[in-house]
Amino acid sequence: MEGIMIKFYYTPIPDGKKIAIFLEELELSYSIHPFKIGDVNYPQQTRTTLSPEERGPIIIDPKPHTGEAPLTLYGASTILVYLAEKSGHLASDGLRHHYDVLQWLFWLENELMPTLENMEYFSHHSKRIIPSAIEFYHNKTIAVYQLLDQNLTKNMYIAGDSYSIADIALYPLVDDYQKQRIDLQNYPAVNNWYQRISKRQAVIIARRIDTEWRLKSKIE
Repeated sequence: MEGIMIKFYYTPIPDGKKIAIFLEELELSYSIHPFKIGDVNYPQQTRTTLSPEERGPIIIDPKPHTGEAPLTLYGASTILVYLAEKSGHLASDGLRHHYDVLQWLFWLENELMPTLENMEYFSHHSKRIIPSAIEFYHNKTIAVYQLLDQNLTKNMYIAGDSYSIADIALYPLVDDYQKQRIDLQNYPAVNNWYQRISKRQAVIIARRIDTEWRLKSKIE
C-alpha cells in the first residue's frame, strides 16, 4: 500500500476516530476531508454517492488492486475489515483469532454502540428527561462494561493476546466513558486496557485530529 494516498472523509464521532487510529497504525498516506450530514461543501449528489446516509467515515482507495477503479467505502467496521485484509495487519493471528476479532467487532457494532449511544442521548441530548429510559440504558451500559471487564481480565486485548481492529473499534467508545456516566475505576481490567491503548502513538495522533476537527466545526 506504499505510495497510495487514501482520501479520508472525516466526521468527528467515534467511528471517525476508529479509522484515524487504524490509518495511523498502518502508517498509510492519507488526506483528511471534513464531512458531515448535509455538508454544504459538497453537492447532494456527491454526498449520497460517497455515503447513502451522507455521513462519515468514508474512504476512497485510489488503487484497491492493480488496474482496478478507485473504491469508495463507508461505515467504520467495513473500512476496518477492508484495510486489515488489504494490509494483512491487525485482523488475524490464525483462523480462530480471525473469527474472534470479527465476532467482537460485530458485537461492538450491534450491541455495544446502540447501548452507549442511547445512554448518551437520554442523559445529555433528549429534550425531555425520561428517568425510566436513563435508568434502563444506564443498567445496560453497566452490563456491557461488566462483560468487557470479564473478557479483559482473561485476555490482554479484546480478541485474545494480540492487538486488533476489535481494540481499535472499542477504544473511541470507551474514550467517552464520562458521557456514559461510567467510572472506569469500577472496571479495573477495562481501565488497564484503556490506559495501555491510550499510550499508543496512533491513538495519540487520532485524538489530536479529533480535537482539531471538533474545534474547526465549532468555528465554522
